[in-house]
Amino acid sequence: MEIIEEIKFPSTNKDWGQKVLIGGILNMIPIINFLSSGYNLKVMKEALENKPEMPQWDDWGNFFVRGLIAFIIGLVYMIIPIIVLFVSLGSMAFGIISGDKSMALGAIGGAIGGILISLVLLIIFGFLIPMALAMYIKEDNIGAAFRFGELLSRIRSVFGEYLTVYIVLMVLLFVLGLFGAVPILGFLIMIFGGFYIQVVGANMFGKIYAKSTG
Repeated sequence: MEIIEEIKFPSTNKDWGQKVLIGGILNMIPIINFLSSGYNLKVMKEALENKPEMPQWDDWGNFFVRGLIAFIIGLVYMIIPIIVLFVSLGSMAFGIISGDKSMALGAIGGAIGGILISLVLLIIFGFLIPMALAMYIKEDNIGAAFRFGELLSRIRSVFGEYLTVYIVLMVLLFVLGLFGAVPILGFLIMIFGGFYIQVVGANMFGKIYAKSTG
C-alpha cells in the first residue's frame, strides 16, 4: 500500500472539496455527526469491494442509521476502559470528599493507576474497532462486528499493514491537532482536515479488510 497515494485519495475524487466541506460541517454537530460516520462506512464499503470512491451525499437515511450503528459498535468495544476510567475517577472523588487525608492520598494514587490502565485499554480496544466496522459493513450485520475470533484472525493476517495504517492516522491527527493553536484558521483546518483524515482511514482500512483472511 502506497501511503502517500492513499493520503491523497480524497482529493482525486470528483467534487471532493464540496464533499469534505459537507462532512466537516456535519461532524461538528452532535447526533447529526452520525451522518458523517455513516458516510465513512460507505467509503470503507466501496474500498473493500475494490471500487474506492467518495460517494455523493444523497443517501441521508442510510448514512444516519449506519453511523448510529457504528457508534454503538464503538461504545460496546470501549465499555470496559470507560468503566475502569469512571470507577477510578469515582474512587478518587470519594476519597477527596471523605475529609480523611490518608484515604484521599490512597484514592488519588489508586485512581492514577486506574486511569493509566484505562488509557492502555482504550488503545487496545480502539485498535480493534476499524476491523470490527469493516466486518459489520461488509455483511451489513451488526453481529459480524462481534465475531472476535474472526476479527483477531483477520488482524493477524494483515498485522503489519494494519498497524502501519493505524500509526499513520494517529500521526496525521497529531499533526492536525498542532493547528489548533492558530486562531480561527486553525479551527477550520481541524474541522475539515479531521473529516478528510477520517475518509483516508476508512478507505485504507477497507482495502486492508479486503486483503485479510478470517
